[in-house]
Amino acid sequence: MTRNVSTDLFGSHWVLLAVGLSLWLSQVATAQTAKDFYLSNVETIVQGECIVCHRSGGNADSNGADILFTSSASGNHDAFDAYVNSPTLGAKSGRVLSKIIGGAGHGGGAVISQGSPDYEAFSAYMDLLTEDEPTVTVVHRVALEEPVAGEIHTGVGNLRGWAVATDGISKVEIFIDGAYEFDAPYGGRRNDVGGAFPDVEDSSDSGFSLAWNYSDLSAGPHTITAVAHTATGATQESSASFNVVKFDTFIAAENAVDLNEGSCSLSSDEISILDARVEGSLYDLVLKWRTAEQGFEIIEIR
Repeated sequence: MTRNVSTDLFGSHWVLLAVGLSLWLSQVATAQTAKDFYLSNVETIVQGECIVCHRSGGNADSNGADILFTSSASGNHDAFDAYVNSPTLGAKSGRVLSKIIGGAGHGGGAVISQGSPDYEAFSAYMDLLTEDEPTVTVVHRVALEEPVAGEIHTGVGNLRGWAVATDGISKVEIFIDGAYEFDAPYGGRRNDVGGAFPDVEDSSDSGFSLAWNYSDLSAGPHTITAVAHTATGATQESSASFNVVKFDTFIAAENAVDLNEGSCSLSSDEISILDARVEGSLYDLVLKWRTAEQGFEIIEIR
């Protein structure tokens, strides 16, 4: 197994955190009503991602959606409350969380990535909506940012994320397909996380990251799980399921790849290459732009 400590604990992918991470402030040990939480943490997501369709005259309205939004934040909270808690308390909370990531037949597709701070804000709001009384919670969160769930990976890439807890993080364990593999280096600088959790000690040094050779795994589906342990022994975990594609052997020779006989076509954010000669054999390849890697990654090898 190949693993190396990455020299860049930040990685290159900030899209999942740029807007939503500040919303995690709500998880700092405070008691809030569902409405208070919605007004300070969720309404901005609704206005930015949802209202374009879920409004009077919008696409969702034309397709008979059960929930529509307006410019009234309080009214939007009331709409969620009525929808989620009908016919019983919490009856549709799971449906809301499924729809925002593109499930349950959501016509607008995925508007939020599962595991992102925006998703966690929605999840916390659903919890508050379905509680009889607000509860006091401790911050103990972990987010596995790469590998990206649902994507295809090959070769060497990042394995990274962050973890915070009010009583401190003692270690972050990495499991692959359910089996423990190693502890991830923890303590990388994450000013964004620190800004989201100003009351949590050392939250600005909460990153974990390493370089990981995904081609060490067999071709096909896999799951990586990060388990964050606190100083008092509590654990939280975050997982990502993804697929691996790979060549039969590690391509090591300097001139192993020759595209002179090949041809390519372009479609959206993908490049298809026909008859690429790799170590003497011909392959058809598909490369796709990956925001997380800030580059193109092979997603098909035929």
